This record gives sequence, structure tokens and C-alpha cells, in this order.
Amino acid sequence: MKKIEFSKYNAQGNDFVIIDSLSRSIKLSEDEVKTICDRHFGVGADGLILVKKTGNADFYMDFYNMDGSKAEMCGNGIRCMTGFIFEKDLSDKSNLKIGTLAGIRSVKMEIKNKILENIKVNMGKPIFNPKQIPVEFDKEEVFNHKLCVGNWIFGINCISMGNPHCVIYINESEELDNIPLDVWGPAIEKNGFFLNKTNVEFVKPVDANRVEMRVWERGVGETFACGTGACAVGVCTIKLGKIKGSVVNVRALGGDLKVLWESPSGNVSLEGKVQHVFDGVYFM
Repeated sequence: MKKIEFSKYNAQGNDFVIIDSLSRSIKLSEDEVKTICDRHFGVGADGLILVKKTGNADFYMDFYNMDGSKAEMCGNGIRCMTGFIFEKDLSDKSNLKIGTLAGIRSVKMEIKNKILENIKVNMGKPIFNPKQIPVEFDKEEVFNHKLCVGNWIFGINCISMGNPHCVIYINESEELDNIPLDVWGPAIEKNGFFLNKTNVEFVKPVDANRVEMRVWERGVGETFACGTGACAVGVCTIKLGKIKGSVVNVRALGGDLKVLWESPSGNVSLEGKVQHVFDGVYFM
């Protein structure tokens, strides 16, 4: 029987099981990850993170979706992992470099009176090249493209933030609450246009620098928030001129995230708070 110590964290309701795999190497099968993330038979989470050592960064984020599949990157996950590192005293640094399948990400902690107030992640440059997203498309960028999915036609905008995203804007007269995300989300995620499936965001701009978002995460389903999804939405919203300036406040079901993209050739930053929910021991 395995005895695994873990912590539960969430970022705007996007929740993760985090396990220290530094001093004691932890290996989990796809089925074990699924069981731990199951909300009825396990701890319950949108994803699972193994905190590991690496030679070219301070730490490595080994990230798994709740279905047991690996993901290249997770913006909220890397922020929650940073909170875990801080609260477990795994490093005395306030600036960290964390390795992921999508590359190394720089993380800055804002600490006041020994309390972690905010976490800001340099998420790298957005990727617009269709082959790198990857999608089946023969033009330079996938913006304002009409995609037929079943009986529906969607105006899609696609980028990668280390993982693929499909951003769709609804009409001003529509409400996000009325979107049948449980139907449209999986249909778009698994559409053949997306060569490695995709995350899906439905978006509605609400004022000069704020948008609302609902997100369907690849391999997970609808979640309360998504860090890379917020970045994808922020980049698309700025690029399409739907807001003024370089800062987009993205409101997800679980709360607000701040996205900064100052120039078309620049990196994207993501920031927000995280919450340490509880610690526990899992037997399997």
C-alpha cells in the first residue's frame, strides 16, 4: 500500500493536489492520478503536480490533468506549486525558475510580513504559428476563422501558451451562463482541426479592460479558472483590439486573474493569489 502525503491548493477555484517528490521519488500511473483526482473516490482536483528536482531550474513541475494525461503547462498550477514551495520552506528565494514541458518559467513572489500576497508568472511568448499550436491550417495565424463543428459554426482564435487554446467571443446580447459548454466544449476540444486537442474559452468583454470567461480544459472539463486560458484570452483580446491598453482583467467563475502583454513581441505575465486548502495523507 502506498502512503502519499499531499497538499491541496486552489487558484480562483482551479484546484490541484501537490506532492513533494524531492527527497522521496514519487511515481504514479495514469490510473493512480485519475483515482487521486476523482472527486468521489479520491481527494478531488482538476490536476496533480509532482514537485521535482531538475538540473537547469530551481524546481520542475510534473503536471497531470485529472484524466491522468500529461500537460505541457498550467499557469494556475505553477502558481499553486510556488505557494507550496513557499509554505513548505523548500526554498528561501522569492524569485524562482520552474521547469515545465513547455520550458522554464520565471516566478516572482510578493511577500509581506512573511505572508505570500501575490504570485506573478512570466508565461513566455504567445505562439501564433499554426504548426506549433498545433492546428491543421495553411495560413500564418488562426484569427477570426470560421470552424464548423457538428451542426455549429464558431468564430475561433487559436494560440498556444505552451498548450493549445481556442478562444471564442460571444455576442454582446448573449450571456456566458447560457452557453452549453458541456456540449460545445468537448466537441471543439476533440475536433480534428486541433492536432493535439485543445482548451476552449468562451469570452465576453464587459468594459474597457475586463472580460468574462468560461473555460473547458482539455482532459478535465469545465473548470473554475485556467491560467494559460486567461493568458490566451488576454492576448487575443488585446490583439483584436477589444480592450484598451496592455492589461486585461479576466474574470473566471472562480475569481479574477490579471494578464499583462505589453508588446506583440513580448512575454505574457499572469498574476493572482492562491489558497492553501488543506494537507493530508492518501492511501492507495
